[in-house]
Amino acid sequence: MRPVGVAKFGTKVEIKNMNSFNAIQRAIEYEIDRQIEVLTGGGTLVQETRLWEENSQRTVSMRKKEGSSDYRYFPEPDLGPIVLPATTLEHWRSELPELPAVKRCRYRRDLGLNPYEAGLLAEEREVATYFEAVVAAAADPKQAFNWVMGDLTAYLNETRTAIADLPLTPVHLAELLGLIADGTISGKIAKELLPELLAAGGSPQDLVKAKNLTVLAGEALKAAIAEVVAANPREAEQYRSGKTKLLGFFVGQVMKKTQGRAAPQETNDLLRAWLDSPPSP
Repeated sequence: MRPVGVAKFGTKVEIKNMNSFNAIQRAIEYEIDRQIEVLTGGGTLVQETRLWEENSQRTVSMRKKEGSSDYRYFPEPDLGPIVLPATTLEHWRSELPELPAVKRCRYRRDLGLNPYEAGLLAEEREVATYFEAVVAAAADPKQAFNWVMGDLTAYLNETRTAIADLPLTPVHLAELLGLIADGTISGKIAKELLPELLAAGGSPQDLVKAKNLTVLAGEALKAAIAEVVAANPREAEQYRSGKTKLLGFFVGQVMKKTQGRAAPQETNDLLRAWLDSPPSP
């Protein structure tokens, strides 16, 4: 530990007897608190080796090491020093790809992802590259994350396919997400189309047109709602008597009748209005 603003590193302390990752974390957290308490209390830290006691959840001093001689430090006689020009180091740095830590920071800062989402994406370079291409094709970053790390990852794990070999290109995934965003199709329809797109690729928009799967809205949706309400008079009367939770039942029936093509929000609004104030015959 070292106080803020102090350039020189603090005193090195080694910790032994850590037998799990949890123990490593707890030992480091304990030692951070201990060292801060010593320094803020005006004390001095000594270079030493400390033992982690699992039962008491603390570190205790094992042996002190005053200097390099205690560590048996000595130069390697068979290896001479290597001096690298600054220009060589800069050239090598310029050839490096964007590192995970930088990606995580950029995803949080520029794309609005939370730390968990940013960390998950940055774990694999190929996945991050695919995700970024989806976002570059105008997809919402949050939706792109959900689909890439959800449905696509599940498919890749199941089929043992590399994301770079996926028939569904980033541009076409962005196109699919755009169809959901503009209300052309529902999320349910998109999920139904996904297996075919994952297996064969192609344009989601062309597939939607070929299958006539556009969202049902307007007068066509009103007609479907009228038929559903007419077919369930007892539930309609119960709804009007105060059992408003039956709205979910009617939404489900409309979705079933339209094979999932009904616009979700418009279905809710029209059903509520229809049930509250039935139109005149």
